[in-house]
Amino acid sequence: MLTDRAHKATQDTRRDIRSYKGIGVSPGIAIGRAVIVEKRIAAVYRVPIREDDVAGEVTRFLESLQTTRAELLELKEKVRRSMGDEFASIFEAHAMIVSDPSFADKVIQKIESEQVNAEWALSEVQEEYQARFQSFDNEYLRERMADVKDVAERVLTHLQGIAHHDLSEIEHDIIIIANDLTPSDTIHFNRRPIVGFATEAGGRTSHTSIIAKSLFMPAVIGVPRLTRIVDNDEMVIVDGYEGTLLVNPTPAMISEYKSRVSRHEEAERELLENRDLPAVTRDGRLISLQANIELVEELKDAVRFGAEGIGLYRSEFLYISKSPVLPTEEEHFSVYRKLAEALVPNWAVIRTFDLGGKKLAREVMGSKEDNPVLGLRALRLCMKHRDMFKTQLRALLRASAYGKLKIMFPLVSGVQELRQVKTLVREIRTELDAEGIPHNMDLQIGIMIEVPSAAIIADMLATEADFFAIGTNDLIQYSLAIDRSNENVSYLYEPLHPAILRLIKTVIDAGKRAGIPVSMCGEMASDPIYAIVLVGLGLEIFSMNPSSIPVVKNVIRSVRYRDCKRIAEIALQKKTAQEIEEFVIESVAMRFPEGLVSSNP
Repeated sequence: MLTDRAHKATQDTRRDIRSYKGIGVSPGIAIGRAVIVEKRIAAVYRVPIREDDVAGEVTRFLESLQTTRAELLELKEKVRRSMGDEFASIFEAHAMIVSDPSFADKVIQKIESEQVNAEWALSEVQEEYQARFQSFDNEYLRERMADVKDVAERVLTHLQGIAHHDLSEIEHDIIIIANDLTPSDTIHFNRRPIVGFATEAGGRTSHTSIIAKSLFMPAVIGVPRLTRIVDNDEMVIVDGYEGTLLVNPTPAMISEYKSRVSRHEEAERELLENRDLPAVTRDGRLISLQANIELVEELKDAVRFGAEGIGLYRSEFLYISKSPVLPTEEEHFSVYRKLAEALVPNWAVIRTFDLGGKKLAREVMGSKEDNPVLGLRALRLCMKHRDMFKTQLRALLRASAYGKLKIMFPLVSGVQELRQVKTLVREIRTELDAEGIPHNMDLQIGIMIEVPSAAIIADMLATEADFFAIGTNDLIQYSLAIDRSNENVSYLYEPLHPAILRLIKTVIDAGKRAGIPVSMCGEMASDPIYAIVLVGLGLEIFSMNPSSIPVVKNVIRSVRYRDCKRIAEIALQKKTAQEIEEFVIESVAMRFPEGLVSSNP
């Protein structure tokens, strides 16, 4: 049950200015009064029951399960209508947890073996599940614990006969402050009165964070002891760009943040005026700007910001939303067909499951790895578990008949890997032909270049692939032997390192010689400063977060290709990332000041 302490603010509420650092998971700035939201489930007691009452207690539990399932399915349909299938699948997964015999059986077993009330048995099973999920090394799976908790609390609410209240019932302009928020909570958020939120818990990849970003609701997570250091009704500013929370700002601070919001909105409006214009340099070099997405529902943002197609669709979100259940072929097909049809006449590049490493799929892996980033992940994982992989590939091939799709394989390290997966694709084509199922016989197959070995032999791979996509996030990490999430070495993560620029140049040149397209879909592609160098290196296709497209387009339309090429040539001769960065910034400031000024609101 959600209760708020909005009306319990005391006269001695602190009014000192305080600033706290967290993680910005949804960009934007929100200003409002704090409302601390707490989840308070009524106390659960262990009540012994007579043997004659066990059957009735089991029936009571099963009825609560059925009520919860119906409630979740109703919520799923509501979300499907308002936000689309992929968000709805979150609540479908919740309903599947309720329907899972192993979940119900554990509770029933406790009721029967210990002769206890259903509330106690359910709470005990929930704690067992929580302990299990907390023991996982993988962040994705730990974050699924919130889904199980959400479901269990719903069932408990019905068992206890408690009226369920949610955040949408709060009627005044507020910023939610909470220990954590479930997807059920977040999905009910309106743009008003709730203008933003901050939590103690959560993760970048949690369903709550993903939903917040889709709703364009500024959010900061990971602020330690948040509900203890912020009081109800204190003025709060949530800065989703910087990942900060400012409490009791002065009127001058509020005015400055409001000005930032206005400047950002005005700059965005100006940039969007160029939405339908091509990303072409002043001397006629045409660049294609595409979008990275992980939900079909993000297509509307890609279109709004002027994307010329989807350069990277991260299909693993479908797995994450269904975990621990594997998506069926029809679930894959439905998503990919919708994507293909919506994008006509533009292309959509769908990356096959990039799971493993720090996106470990324990249900598939079956065991823990000592060094998962260098272990069974991405294409390697899929090729080992071919039934799972064939399900996805069949759906992709089927969907290719409904639009302009391309398939892209992640973490390819050599020619042999690529040949093996192409053989698998041919086998599936043969199966589909035998079944009379249509598919595009000319479907293009490409690979991610994100392993140094692939970059070095790009000329060889270019004879086997239809296109390349440079994944700079992993390419930088593997090439420089650093974990960018490790604070002790993160300072070494340098996109402008001479070795990285040389590898990128090698891949672009190999693609041009072979006559195949080369794109970049890593974070490096979305930085306007880096864009100058990348254009100079010969890159013609950029794929990025949709909101970054207008800024990069503005810079590209402000420059000349010949100037960018000269900057890149000089940068390649320098010896350190710092020297390159200083040179590029100085050159850009001197030659293209108008591009920088209008691209930085």
